[in-house]
Amino acid sequence: MNIKIPTFTMKRTVKEDEIDDLNHVNNVVYNEWANDIAVKHWLTVAGDKLRESVDWVMVKHTLEYKAAAVLGDTIMIKTQVGKATNATYERFIEIYNATTNQLLVKTESVWCAINEHGRPTRISQELKDLFETQS
Repeated sequence: MNIKIPTFTMKRTVKEDEIDDLNHVNNVVYNEWANDIAVKHWLTVAGDKLRESVDWVMVKHTLEYKAAAVLGDTIMIKTQVGKATNATYERFIEIYNATTNQLLVKTESVWCAINEHGRPTRISQELKDLFETQS
């Protein structure tokens, strides 16, 4: 049996307040976009009951900048999880110029599942089933 990891995507347009003094998207904004898609992915796949008992914190995050985005660009952000451990999931995010399909930024991060008390919690089969499909 193979495990397939679906990709979650979202689009957005670069806004004026995301531009820095070099006239391109500020590096901090890419971090915000990475966090935003991870959160949106979770909110999309998890039901209310699970969202009440599990949340996520980023414990490691690296970015590799490839090209700049500028005001008005349409951006495609893609994410998927990687390998799970007892309490963490890898997450991979790629940010593209949606018009040219040019890769702008690649990220790798590690997210820890936490319970309602803010303590690490086990990656259950229920959590795996949200992110992984069997084929």
